[in-house]
Amino acid sequence: MSADNKAIGARLRAAREEPPYWTRGDLARLLRRAAAPGELEHVAHVKSLIDMIKQWEAGAWLPGPRYRPLYARVLKTTEDELFGSPHAQPPMPADDRSVAAEEVELLDLAAHAGATDLAAGTLDLLDTVVDRLCRDYPTVSPEVLSRRGKAHLSYVLHLLNSRTTLAEHRELLVRSGWLSVLLACTLYDAGDKTGAEILRSTARRLGEQAGHGEIVGWSWEIAAWFALVERRYDEVVEYSEAGIQHAGASNAAVQLTLQAGRGYARMGDRRAIDALRVGRAIMDQLPRPGHPEHHFVFDHDKYEFYCSTIYTMLGENDAAEEHAREVIVQSRRPDDSVRWPMRYAMVNLDLGLVAGRRGDLESAVRHGQAALGPARRSGDLLPRANELRSRLEDRYPRERRVAEFAEQLRDEGRELPPDEGGLALL
Repeated sequence: MSADNKAIGARLRAAREEPPYWTRGDLARLLRRAAAPGELEHVAHVKSLIDMIKQWEAGAWLPGPRYRPLYARVLKTTEDELFGSPHAQPPMPADDRSVAAEEVELLDLAAHAGATDLAAGTLDLLDTVVDRLCRDYPTVSPEVLSRRGKAHLSYVLHLLNSRTTLAEHRELLVRSGWLSVLLACTLYDAGDKTGAEILRSTARRLGEQAGHGEIVGWSWEIAAWFALVERRYDEVVEYSEAGIQHAGASNAAVQLTLQAGRGYARMGDRRAIDALRVGRAIMDQLPRPGHPEHHFVFDHDKYEFYCSTIYTMLGENDAAEEHAREVIVQSRRPDDSVRWPMRYAMVNLDLGLVAGRRGDLESAVRHGQAALGPARRSGDLLPRANELRSRLEDRYPRERRVAEFAEQLRDEGRELPPDEGGLALL
């Protein structure tokens, strides 16, 4: 810190503290207000300016050519009076003054290049929030999760418009991406297909901007899931394979591979079995998650769930039943409460389809009704429950138990049209 800088800094502070006695915040706002419209975008934000004013007044460095005219306008004086050296010096040649001014400008830019409006610890707090929301997915109603997720996404998008470093900006994009893929799922579960697709597309764009392949992969996996529920089975495979190109060896890659397997199985294609094998190989490379309830980690028990569904879709009853009953065991806690309500419901539908094929009507209906028990439901529960109803009505058109199950579905208020393709089956 030179003696000249220290003396000029003291002069700036004295000028600020003369009547009307401005704080550094007051001066920062006045400097921004003094900038012409074309200059303002190059002037630091108030919070950063306050830090810069503090350094200028301490003599750590002096304002560059960008800020000196603003000071002069605010204080109604000349630049020479404010920033002239207290010790007479020979005038600097014009060329040297130009070079020096450019150097000072670069130093000034470097001084606040790392400035940020993001409070310390914000990213860590957002990590905690996102993690909690994703871990609540299996048990909390989609309506509640959607409200919470929207509020937090709005907040993070607001932060993206504030002053941040490049690294912070990317991290905010990543957290926005995770919130968007979660909201795509919860909105679909809640019946808002349009909102779900908007958030899914948003997640893909955010993942691409952040260079985060796994988020991009999950956005494709969700598109494949939508296609599966809506019986666009060739698109299930297409979207899954598109996502695999981005996902690397990740949780998303496992689920994308198995989702493709479900698409193949729906089309009666035995490449579904290959998908089970490949998905298992990727999964075995990954560590067991500390929080398997997190929606975007692939816990090893979930593999049994996919096996149950894929073998059911292929019509392989014995294998389907074996895996489904294992999922039932995994889904129950020691007190007999249900830990994984959505998996529990879906494998009960698998068991209902298997029982119907075998001619065991009572078991088929009992499993179908059990599937409707949990309050937390996936977006594909009722379409598959109606599929079971349709198969039972075709095979047992005048049975009272089938009529009771159909009535229970009608009471849900969301009966869907019968499946036109897929399982051949009862």
